[in-house]
Amino acid sequence: MYPPFTVPTTQIETNLRIVTGTFSATARQNVLRRGLLAYILIWLSFPVFNVLVNALIYRNAPALRDYSIIGGAMLAFLFAMLFNAGEILDRERQRATLTNLFLAPCPRYTWLGGMQLFALAEAGFAAIVALLAGWWIFGLPFDINFPALIVALVLFVPCLWGFSMIFGAIGVAIRGANMLSNFVFPFLMVLSGAIYPVSKLPDWLRVPARLLPFGYGIQAIADALTRGTSIVAMRAELLPLLVFAIVLPALGIIMFNWLEHRARQTGELDLL
Repeated sequence: MYPPFTVPTTQIETNLRIVTGTFSATARQNVLRRGLLAYILIWLSFPVFNVLVNALIYRNAPALRDYSIIGGAMLAFLFAMLFNAGEILDRERQRATLTNLFLAPCPRYTWLGGMQLFALAEAGFAAIVALLAGWWIFGLPFDINFPALIVALVLFVPCLWGFSMIFGAIGVAIRGANMLSNFVFPFLMVLSGAIYPVSKLPDWLRVPARLLPFGYGIQAIADALTRGTSIVAMRAELLPLLVFAIVLPALGIIMFNWLEHRARQTGELDLL
């Protein structure tokens, strides 16, 4: 983070200072609101609980158990994605500060990006805890292909961000981001492949699941982590994921710009 007395010389530096400042402010707010001990326990209990539940369900099927442990770790990212952008914007709307944020003389994606970056860090911490718990308790085998893992993660994160922006904009527009997230999340748990491989779902569930990026991403990450699968061998997952990584962020930007345009036309962002 830049020292407080330095003056940014470029727009890039200015944007980076806004992102890091928002990240820091969001971290302090989240920790202080709950207390440090409660905050740590929340983010420790969520991944460990998911690992234990999934691993015990599939205790007689080691391959599914190992997959479900990784899927449970990725569930933290899905949770952060779905409850992220819409919750952030809706919370600011309820505080009557959302209009001020939109009127701030800086790119909208800088202050929102700082908030989202902190949510991504929380999810990353929860995922690491889940994987370590799976390795320590159930002997999750690691055979990591680092280039394949990096490619899978690089493609997976933009999909999460784009999906988050789309649902966030819809949630704020209907003034019910939390309600929308709670409605969608149970379906997403099944269709995302987080608790069961998409390839093993019944046909009537596999079709809609293949229209989402998450099954491709989670399968690719699982293969790269535990099977040492190469990039070439994972092309059936990575190629569709690449398409989603291009399309979803573009749609997310369009939806967010539409939300801003709608707000300027109606002036209703802060109305309850």
